[in-house]
Amino acid sequence: MALCIIALVVFGFLGIFSAKYRALAKEAFQCVFRMVTLRPCESSFDERLKAQIVARTLSFSPSAARLVNNNFKALSWIFTIIFFASLAYSAFSAYNYWAYGNCNGPNSSQFCALDAVFNPGGQHSFTAPAQGIGPTLGSGSITLVEFGCFTCPYTKQAEEFLKAFLEKHPEVKLEWRSFPIPAHAFSHEAAEAAYCAEEQGKFWEYGQKLFNSQGSFSMELFLQMAKQLGLDEAQFNECFASKKYASKVGRDFEDGKKAGVYGTPTFFLNESALIGPKTVEQFENGLKNKVVDTAVEIGSCPPPAQTAQKQ
Repeated sequence: MALCIIALVVFGFLGIFSAKYRALAKEAFQCVFRMVTLRPCESSFDERLKAQIVARTLSFSPSAARLVNNNFKALSWIFTIIFFASLAYSAFSAYNYWAYGNCNGPNSSQFCALDAVFNPGGQHSFTAPAQGIGPTLGSGSITLVEFGCFTCPYTKQAEEFLKAFLEKHPEVKLEWRSFPIPAHAFSHEAAEAAYCAEEQGKFWEYGQKLFNSQGSFSMELFLQMAKQLGLDEAQFNECFASKKYASKVGRDFEDGKKAGVYGTPTFFLNESALIGPKTVEQFENGLKNKVVDTAVEIGSCPPPAQTAQKQ
Protein backbone atom coordinates (compact mmCIF):
# COMPACT_ATOMS: atom_id res chain seq x y z
CA MET A 1 0.00 0.00 0.00
CA ALA A 2 2.84 2.40 0.85
CA LEU A 3 4.28 2.20 -2.64
CA CYS A 4 0.86 2.73 -4.17
CA ILE A 5 0.43 5.94 -2.14
CA ILE A 6 3.70 7.40 -3.42
CA ALA A 7 2.88 6.23 -6.95
CA LEU A 8 -0.51 7.92 -6.74
CA VAL A 9 1.05 11.27 -5.82
CA VAL A 10 3.90 11.04 -8.33
CA PHE A 11 1.88 9.73 -11.28
CA GLY A 12 -1.01 12.05 -10.42
CA PHE A 13 1.31 15.03 -10.71
CA LEU A 14 2.98 13.75 -13.89
CA GLY A 15 -0.44 12.98 -15.34
CA ILE A 16 -1.19 16.70 -15.39
CA PHE A 17 1.45 17.12 -18.08
CA SER A 18 1.37 13.77 -19.87
CA ALA A 19 -1.51 11.42 -20.68
CA LYS A 20 0.88 8.48 -20.50
CA TYR A 21 0.91 8.67 -16.68
CA ARG A 22 -2.83 9.14 -16.18
CA ALA A 23 -3.60 5.45 -16.55
CA LEU A 24 -0.94 4.62 -13.96
CA ALA A 25 -2.33 7.29 -11.63
CA LYS A 26 -5.82 5.85 -12.02
CA GLU A 27 -4.58 2.34 -11.30
CA ALA A 28 -2.67 3.57 -8.25
CA PHE A 29 -5.78 5.36 -6.97
CA GLN A 30 -7.91 2.25 -7.36
CA CYS A 31 -5.31 0.21 -5.51
CA VAL A 32 -5.08 2.70 -2.63
CA PHE A 33 -8.86 3.08 -2.42
CA ARG A 34 -9.42 -0.66 -2.17
CA MET A 35 -6.76 -1.05 0.49
CA VAL A 36 -8.16 1.86 2.52
CA THR A 37 -11.56 0.19 2.43
CA LEU A 38 -9.91 -3.05 3.65
CA ARG A 39 -10.17 -4.82 0.32
CA PRO A 40 -7.29 -6.42 -1.53
CA CYS A 41 -5.87 -4.66 -4.54
CA GLU A 42 -7.26 -6.48 -7.58
CA SER A 43 -4.47 -5.38 -9.88
CA SER A 44 -0.87 -6.37 -9.38
CA PHE A 45 0.16 -2.74 -9.62
CA ASP A 46 2.37 -2.75 -6.55
CA GLU A 47 3.99 -6.04 -7.57
CA ARG A 48 4.78 -4.67 -11.02
CA LEU A 49 6.39 -1.59 -9.51
CA LYS A 50 8.38 -3.77 -7.14
CA ALA A 51 9.58 -5.95 -10.02
CA GLN A 52 10.70 -2.91 -12.01
CA ILE A 53 12.54 -1.38 -9.04
CA VAL A 54 14.29 -4.64 -8.16
CA ALA A 55 15.23 -5.22 -11.81
CA ARG A 56 16.79 -1.77 -12.16
CA THR A 57 18.63 -2.17 -8.84
CA LEU A 58 19.91 -5.58 -9.97
CA SER A 59 21.57 -4.03 -13.00
CA PHE A 60 24.15 -2.24 -10.86
CA SER A 61 24.15 -4.17 -7.56
CA PRO A 62 22.84 -7.72 -7.03
CA SER A 63 23.29 -7.45 -3.25
CA ALA A 64 21.31 -4.19 -3.12
CA ALA A 65 18.59 -5.77 -5.26
CA ARG A 66 18.41 -8.70 -2.83
CA LEU A 67 18.12 -6.29 0.10
CA VAL A 68 15.34 -4.35 -1.61
CA ASN A 69 13.46 -7.52 -2.56
CA ASN A 70 13.62 -9.02 0.95
CA ASN A 71 12.68 -5.79 2.75
CA PHE A 72 10.52 -4.13 0.15
CA LYS A 73 7.45 -3.56 2.35
CA ALA A 74 9.44 -2.00 5.19
CA LEU A 75 11.42 0.20 2.79
CA SER A 76 8.19 1.29 1.13
CA TRP A 77 6.75 2.47 4.44
CA ILE A 78 9.98 4.23 5.38
CA PHE A 79 10.04 6.17 2.12
CA THR A 80 6.32 6.93 2.43
CA ILE A 81 6.81 8.42 5.89
CA ILE A 82 9.82 10.44 4.68
CA PHE A 83 7.84 11.64 1.67
CA PHE A 84 4.89 12.92 3.67
CA ALA A 85 7.15 14.39 6.37
CA SER A 86 9.00 16.32 3.66
CA LEU A 87 5.69 17.41 2.14
CA ALA A 88 4.44 18.65 5.52
CA TYR A 89 7.72 20.46 6.23
CA SER A 90 7.63 22.12 2.81
CA ALA A 91 4.04 23.26 3.38
CA PHE A 92 4.98 24.61 6.83
CA SER A 93 7.97 26.45 5.34
CA ALA A 94 5.81 27.92 2.59
CA TYR A 95 3.31 29.18 5.19
CA ASN A 96 6.10 30.72 7.28
CA TYR A 97 7.46 32.48 4.21
CA TRP A 98 3.99 33.83 3.38
CA ALA A 99 3.24 34.90 6.96
CA TYR A 100 6.67 36.00 8.21
CA GLY A 101 8.93 36.41 5.18
CA ASN A 102 11.19 33.58 6.37
CA CYS A 103 10.59 29.86 5.88
CA ASN A 104 12.07 29.07 9.30
CA GLY A 105 9.54 31.11 11.29
CA PRO A 106 9.16 34.63 12.69
CA ASN A 107 12.12 34.52 15.07
CA SER A 108 14.69 33.00 12.75
CA SER A 109 17.48 34.56 10.74
CA GLN A 110 18.69 31.22 9.37
CA PHE A 111 19.14 30.48 5.67
CA CYS A 112 15.85 30.14 3.80
CA ALA A 113 15.93 28.41 0.41
CA LEU A 114 12.83 30.32 -0.71
CA ASP A 115 14.82 33.57 -0.61
CA ALA A 116 16.63 32.43 -3.74
CA VAL A 117 13.26 32.05 -5.50
CA PHE A 118 11.33 35.11 -4.30
CA ASN A 119 14.16 37.49 -3.38
CA PRO A 120 17.18 36.43 -5.45
CA GLY A 121 19.05 39.69 -5.04
CA GLY A 122 18.72 39.72 -1.28
CA GLN A 123 18.36 43.51 -1.41
CA HIS A 124 15.49 45.69 -0.29
CA SER A 125 14.76 49.28 -1.25
CA PHE A 126 13.33 51.86 1.12
CA THR A 127 11.75 55.24 0.47
CA ALA A 128 11.45 57.74 3.30
CA PRO A 129 7.75 58.25 4.15
CA ALA A 130 6.04 61.61 4.41
CA GLN A 131 6.25 63.21 7.85
CA GLY A 132 3.71 65.06 9.96
CA ILE A 133 0.96 62.46 9.66
CA GLY A 134 1.12 60.43 12.86
CA PRO A 135 1.23 61.38 16.56
CA THR A 136 4.57 62.76 17.70
CA LEU A 137 6.59 62.63 20.91
CA GLY A 138 9.01 65.48 21.56
CA SER A 139 9.59 68.79 19.79
CA GLY A 140 12.92 68.29 18.06
CA SER A 141 13.63 69.46 14.54
CA ILE A 142 14.68 65.98 13.35
CA THR A 143 11.93 63.40 12.91
CA LEU A 144 12.37 59.70 13.60
CA VAL A 145 9.45 57.86 11.98
CA GLU A 146 8.58 54.49 13.46
CA PHE A 147 6.34 51.95 11.75
CA GLY A 148 5.32 49.65 14.58
CA CYS A 149 2.75 47.10 15.65
CA PHE A 150 1.38 47.02 19.20
CA THR A 151 1.11 43.21 19.02
CA CYS A 152 4.70 42.71 17.86
CA PRO A 153 7.12 41.66 20.62
CA TYR A 154 10.03 43.24 18.74
CA THR A 155 8.28 46.61 18.61
CA LYS A 156 7.85 46.36 22.37
CA GLN A 157 11.46 45.26 22.79
CA ALA A 158 12.65 48.35 20.91
CA GLU A 159 11.00 50.70 23.42
CA GLU A 160 13.75 50.67 26.06
CA PHE A 161 16.61 51.79 23.80
CA LEU A 162 14.33 54.07 21.79
CA LYS A 163 13.37 56.02 24.91
CA ALA A 164 17.00 56.22 26.00
CA PHE A 165 17.99 57.55 22.58
CA LEU A 166 15.24 60.19 22.59
CA GLU A 167 16.19 61.34 26.09
CA LYS A 168 19.82 61.67 25.01
CA HIS A 169 18.92 63.50 21.80
CA PRO A 170 16.15 66.05 22.42
CA GLU A 171 16.72 67.37 18.91
CA VAL A 172 14.93 64.23 17.66
CA LYS A 173 11.17 63.75 17.89
CA LEU A 174 9.39 60.44 17.36
CA GLU A 175 6.49 60.05 14.95
CA TRP A 176 4.41 56.86 15.13
CA ARG A 177 2.83 55.14 12.15
CA SER A 178 0.82 51.96 12.61
CA PHE A 179 1.83 48.87 10.65
CA PRO A 180 -0.46 46.11 12.01
CA ILE A 181 0.87 42.64 11.24
CA PRO A 182 -1.97 40.64 9.61
CA ALA A 183 -0.86 37.39 11.25
CA HIS A 184 -1.18 38.91 14.75
CA ALA A 185 -4.60 38.84 16.41
CA PHE A 186 -6.04 42.26 17.35
CA SER A 187 -3.18 44.13 15.65
CA HIS A 188 -5.54 46.35 13.65
CA GLU A 189 -7.95 46.88 16.56
CA ALA A 190 -5.10 47.83 18.92
CA ALA A 191 -3.92 50.50 16.48
CA GLU A 192 -7.46 51.87 16.12
CA ALA A 193 -7.87 52.01 19.90
CA ALA A 194 -4.60 53.93 20.28
CA TYR A 195 -5.78 56.53 17.78
CA CYS A 196 -9.05 56.86 19.71
CA ALA A 197 -6.95 57.56 22.80
CA GLU A 198 -5.01 60.17 20.82
CA GLU A 199 -8.25 62.16 20.50
CA GLN A 200 -8.01 62.74 24.24
CA GLY A 201 -4.26 63.33 24.34
CA LYS A 202 -3.31 59.90 25.68
CA PHE A 203 -1.83 58.12 22.66
CA TRP A 204 1.57 57.34 24.16
CA GLU A 205 0.16 56.34 27.55
CA TYR A 206 -2.37 54.06 25.87
CA GLY A 207 0.32 52.61 23.63
CA GLN A 208 2.42 51.75 26.68
CA LYS A 209 -0.53 49.90 28.20
CA LEU A 210 -0.91 47.97 24.95
CA PHE A 211 2.73 46.91 25.04
CA ASN A 212 2.40 45.89 28.69
CA SER A 213 -0.62 43.71 27.86
CA GLN A 214 0.71 41.89 24.79
CA GLY A 215 -0.68 38.38 24.55
CA SER A 216 -3.91 39.13 26.43
CA PHE A 217 -5.74 41.48 24.08
CA SER A 218 -9.53 41.47 23.82
CA MET A 219 -12.15 44.01 22.80
CA GLU A 220 -13.11 44.39 26.47
CA LEU A 221 -9.50 45.03 27.48
CA PHE A 222 -9.20 47.92 25.04
CA LEU A 223 -12.18 49.60 26.74
CA GLN A 224 -10.83 48.87 30.22
CA MET A 225 -7.52 50.55 29.36
CA ALA A 226 -9.34 53.73 28.39
CA LYS A 227 -11.12 53.72 31.75
CA GLN A 228 -7.85 53.12 33.62
CA LEU A 229 -6.32 56.19 31.93
CA GLY A 230 -9.28 58.33 32.94
CA LEU A 231 -10.47 58.92 29.38
CA ASP A 232 -14.02 59.96 28.60
CA GLU A 233 -15.46 56.46 28.27
CA ALA A 234 -18.48 57.43 26.19
CA GLN A 235 -16.32 59.28 23.66
CA PHE A 236 -13.74 56.49 23.51
CA ASN A 237 -16.34 53.72 23.22
CA GLU A 238 -18.15 55.51 20.42
CA CYS A 239 -14.88 56.13 18.59
CA PHE A 240 -13.75 52.53 18.94
CA ALA A 241 -17.12 50.91 18.16
CA SER A 242 -17.58 53.02 15.03
CA LYS A 243 -14.08 52.07 13.79
CA LYS A 244 -13.46 55.76 13.27
CA TYR A 245 -9.76 55.30 12.63
CA ALA A 246 -9.83 52.06 10.65
CA SER A 247 -9.10 53.97 7.45
CA LYS A 248 -6.25 55.87 9.13
CA VAL A 249 -4.65 52.59 10.22
CA GLY A 250 -5.14 51.26 6.70
CA ARG A 251 -3.47 54.34 5.25
CA ASP A 252 -0.53 53.94 7.63
CA PHE A 253 -0.15 50.34 6.50
CA GLU A 254 -0.25 51.26 2.81
CA ASP A 255 2.22 54.10 3.36
CA GLY A 256 4.50 51.62 5.11
CA LYS A 257 4.38 49.22 2.19
CA LYS A 258 5.14 52.05 -0.24
CA ALA A 259 8.11 53.00 1.92
CA GLY A 260 9.39 49.42 1.73
CA VAL A 261 8.43 48.33 5.25
CA TYR A 262 8.21 44.56 5.57
CA GLY A 263 8.76 44.04 9.28
CA THR A 264 8.19 45.87 12.54
CA PRO A 265 9.59 47.91 14.01
CA THR A 266 11.06 49.83 11.08
CA PHE A 267 12.58 53.25 11.74
CA PHE A 268 13.31 56.00 9.22
CA LEU A 269 15.93 58.51 10.36
CA ASN A 270 17.57 60.92 7.93
CA GLU A 271 18.60 58.79 4.95
CA SER A 272 18.56 55.49 6.82
CA ALA A 273 16.05 52.72 7.45
CA LEU A 274 16.65 50.59 10.53
CA ILE A 275 14.73 47.35 11.02
CA GLY A 276 14.25 45.61 14.33
CA PRO A 277 15.16 46.67 17.88
CA LYS A 278 18.23 48.90 17.90
CA THR A 279 20.71 50.04 20.53
CA VAL A 280 21.26 53.71 21.33
CA GLU A 281 24.53 53.55 19.39
CA GLN A 282 22.78 52.16 16.31
CA PHE A 283 20.19 54.93 16.45
CA GLU A 284 23.02 57.45 16.75
CA ASN A 285 24.69 55.96 13.68
CA GLY A 286 21.43 56.50 11.83
CA LEU A 287 21.36 60.07 13.07
CA LYS A 288 24.85 60.56 11.63
CA ASN A 289 24.04 58.70 8.40
CA LYS A 290 26.57 56.03 9.26
CA VAL A 291 24.29 53.00 9.02
CA VAL A 292 26.03 50.00 7.46
CA ASP A 293 24.22 46.95 6.06
CA THR A 294 24.41 44.34 8.81
CA ALA A 295 22.28 41.41 9.82
CA VAL A 296 19.70 42.14 12.48
CA GLU A 297 20.76 40.34 15.63
CA ILE A 298 17.33 40.18 17.27
CA GLY A 299 14.62 40.21 14.63
CA SER A 300 11.42 41.95 13.62
CA CYS A 301 7.77 41.14 12.90
CA PRO A 302 6.99 39.48 10.57
CA PRO A 303 10.47 38.52 9.32
CA PRO A 304 13.96 38.94 10.68
CA ALA A 305 15.45 41.63 8.52
CA GLN A 306 18.49 43.67 7.74
CA THR A 307 19.59 47.18 8.49
CA ALA A 308 19.71 49.03 5.21
CA GLN A 309 20.29 52.49 3.85
CA LYS A 310 17.68 54.09 1.67
CA GLN A 311 18.33 53.24 -1.95
